[in-house]
Formats: sequence, C-alpha cells, structure tokens
Amino acid sequence: MSSRLKWFLGCLFVIALLTRTDPGSAHELSRYGTVESLVDRGTFQLDDSSFIGSVDKIYRDGHYYSHQPPLLAVLEAPVYWAINLPGIRFNNRGRYVMTYLFILLTNGLALVATIATFAQIMKAAGVAIGRGWLAALLIFGTWLLPYGIISNNHGISALLVALLIYLLWPSAGGVTLGRAAGIGLVLGLLVAIELLPAVSFVPAVLAGLAYGRQLDARRWTALAAALAAPLLVHAVLNISITGDVVPAGFHHELFLYPGSVFEPASLTGTIKFDSLPGFAEYIWTAMFAGKGYFTFAPLLLLSLMAAFAGWRYWARARVLQVMLLASIVLSLGAALVTTNHYGGEAVGFRHAVYLVPAFLTLLIPWLLSPPMRAVVTGVAAVSAVSMLLFAVRQPWAVLTLTEARIGTWDQYVPIVGKIVSGNLFNP
Repeated sequence: MSSRLKWFLGCLFVIALLTRTDPGSAHELSRYGTVESLVDRGTFQLDDSSFIGSVDKIYRDGHYYSHQPPLLAVLEAPVYWAINLPGIRFNNRGRYVMTYLFILLTNGLALVATIATFAQIMKAAGVAIGRGWLAALLIFGTWLLPYGIISNNHGISALLVALLIYLLWPSAGGVTLGRAAGIGLVLGLLVAIELLPAVSFVPAVLAGLAYGRQLDARRWTALAAALAAPLLVHAVLNISITGDVVPAGFHHELFLYPGSVFEPASLTGTIKFDSLPGFAEYIWTAMFAGKGYFTFAPLLLLSLMAAFAGWRYWARARVLQVMLLASIVLSLGAALVTTNHYGGEAVGFRHAVYLVPAFLTLLIPWLLSPPMRAVVTGVAAVSAVSMLLFAVRQPWAVLTLTEARIGTWDQYVPIVGKIVSGNLFNP
C-alpha cells in the first residue's frame, strides 16, 4: 500500500469515527427531504417526504419545498440512491446507517478531498516537508472539521474554493484552455451552491485574470461557457421551485405561511443594520466574542497576519494574493451585513466556513520558513484541539465562548456509541 493511500485512508478513518448518525438541524432535515423526494418520487416537493416537519422550507402553489439552492441536492441524489439499494432508508430502521453513510460519502469525502487539494497547493508552492499530515492538521484546525461530519453545503463549497486556488496557482504553462474552463466551472458551481461567491470570488477572480492579462479570447470563451453551465442548470431547476431564477432564500414572500417560524426581518438577503455601532457589535460577536469564528480557530486569525507579514513573498503571485484577500473581505462583508442571526444554531459563523482554504493559502510564506512553520503547527494543534473538544460533539448547536462544554465520549464518536449500545438499527 502506497504512503499516499495510507494517508488518505487515515484521514478518512478519523472523519468516519466523528461523522454524525442522525440529523441535527432543520438545515439537514430539509436537505435530506429534497434528496429523498428526488430519488423516491422524482420531485423537489417535500409534501410526502418523511422530513416535511422541517421548518427550513418555503410554500408555493400549494406545495412545500426546501429553500436551499437545488443543484447540490441533484448532485447528491445518486449517493442516496446507491445507499438505499439494500433497503436502507431515512425513515426506517436503517435511518442511523443511512444518515451516517450519506454524510460520509458526501461531506466526509469532500473534507478528505479538500485536505488532498490543499496538500497539492502546498506542493505547487514548494512546501517540501510533511505536506500530507500538515495539510490534515491545518484543515482539522478549522471549522471545516465539524462541517465535514454533518450534511451541509459549506464543506462542499470549501472543496470548490480549494480547487479554484489550485487552478489559479501560477504555473509554468500559464492558464491553459483546460484550466480556464476549470476555473469557470468551479466558479459557477460555487455560486450555484453557496451564493455568496457571486459577490466575492467571481468578481475578484475575473478582475484579477483581466488585470494579469493571462487569458486570450479562446480562454475567456471557455471560462465563460463553463461558468454559465452550472448557473443555467440552477436556473432550470430553480424555475420549477420558485417560478424564476432567483434562489428561494431571497423570495421572502414564500416563507409567509401558517406555522412558519420565519419573519421578513430575520431572513437574509437585505441589509440588516442601520447604524455603524450596531454593525460593529455584530461583527465582534460573530468573529471574536460569542460565535468566536477566529477565537475558537486562532489559526484563521494567524492566516490574516501571515497575509501581510508575507507580503514580499507574494510578489511572485500578487494577483492571486489580492484575489484571495478581496474574496475574503467581500464575502465576509456580504454575509455579515445581510444576516442578523449569526448563522442560527450552528457552530462558528457558518456563512464563512467555505472561506477556510483561502485563509490557509495565505499561510504559505510561513509554511516555507522552518521557524514560522513551527509556530503555525503549534497554533494549528491548539485550533484542532478546540474543534475536537467543543465543535465536533454538536456541530448544529449554539457554541459560544461562555457555553463551551466537553461532552460524553459517544458524542464524539456516535457510530461507535450506536454499535456499543446496540442501537444502530433501533432509531
């Protein structure tokens, strides 16, 4: 067995131990309901789904639908179809097994792939020592760990960001026709799955490529066509749900039905603050106090410091550095100004989870310096322990600095707990 395969299986084993066995939020129930409906009934409607009770839904023309963008559910449906061939379902005795395998084969594999892609980014940057274990430690020291063991779109989007960075990394061959198409496809998928990249990564990457004059007419055409493809698929799917191409989450009127827990003031998509002090307090709570996006994962804050301390290094890839910084700032700004609930009952500020590969890439200059690499490794270890102790046990929970608790052993390795207790097939 090759060392690369051993490393891959080792990472997958750790993730498999931590992966959840039952839905933990309305977000997951809504996602499972859509996938179940697509495979079992060929529709996006949740009406006959076992997850119709989820509050995370909209109502249109007499039918309930998930408000989540539809493309990811379509891409994940084959996974559910394959798992349920032996008779395992979300709504029978195999519910724990179905939930566990579905998460592991979607978000779990995406997390391993993100680690592998970041290792390749480090290789392209010239990091020669321990890329595999270092990539795993860095990723596990961020919010990607708890979001890699539950079903959500943020972990999938993070993989796409890592792939985008790999495709954008300066290479001797420049931006080939194939790379241009790959960049466009990844950008299109990011917008269709995460939405926020439409105002961050897309304009930053397109502006950076235009400024660097790296693409000729053929490459721009390839990029544009590939970018449009997933957006067109999204448009077709979305029209069947909302009647137009605008994602359901922005149709506030569709959340107004008897029994809905949503109010226009609490829904995203509009500016939520009318005063600078109020906005500043929200930022402080989301990023440092309360939700502690940077506090629980100090490695991410270290990444911002490295972005400027390593300014001289980035002279060889200045356009990429500016792309990453601009994308982070624009995405964080858009997420913070259009929300007022900190991402709801979820660890960290979940709208910023997909930005992790962009943050970590900014550490590259310090990863090339042995003294600073030691510092980064130490901080990453602290971050990883923080994620393992406080975030992993209940990813769909309001984790704050004052409410951080260590749980029981079965909360950390639920599949083992279910097997030991004999409850694996007794939901």
